[in-house]
Amino acid sequence: MTREEKLRMLLHPEKYTEEQLDQMLNDDSIPTPGAEEEWQRFERKELRAKRRTSPLRKIAAMFIGTLLLSGITYAAIHLWKTANSTPSETPSQPTTVSPVENDTITPAFKERSDSVSKSMSPIVYEDTELSTMLNDIATHYQYEVIFQNENSKHVRLYFTWDKTAPIEDVIGTFNKFERIHITQENRQLIVK
Repeated sequence: MTREEKLRMLLHPEKYTEEQLDQMLNDDSIPTPGAEEEWQRFERKELRAKRRTSPLRKIAAMFIGTLLLSGITYAAIHLWKTANSTPSETPSQPTTVSPVENDTITPAFKERSDSVSKSMSPIVYEDTELSTMLNDIATHYQYEVIFQNENSKHVRLYFTWDKTAPIEDVIGTFNKFERIHITQENRQLIVK
């Protein structure tokens, strides 16, 4: 029985007798592949696929993986350093300014001046009196502060002081404010 006849029988079984259908079902002429043949064909296919993966692809994959891992490590280190860095200092309590005489510095004042001179990172003053800021700045640059107007001491400002800047630049920045005028004479900062 040919293949075409079998297909017709399957599509229109009503046109055929029971005997013809039984004959088609019992026909052993259909070749069925053996398990061994299929296994060998599968192995050949796998070998061809393995040969296609060249050593250059493996090297490229290792290189890309190394770069990716290095980037992740760099980012983790950078984040860790950023998280553990000390925030900029902000003065906690205002202090009153008094003229500094030769070597008569109070221990609290000396401790504060030591902490200011230790780190060179900028200090951020938030809503702080001018007297407090100028006291810190004068101590850092070894100047004396003189207020000619008592009200000037209590002017409150937001200011970021870069301790690496020269004193002239710091004074210039303060003089940009409307209500402040500072001059520098003989190691003294005079606030008018």
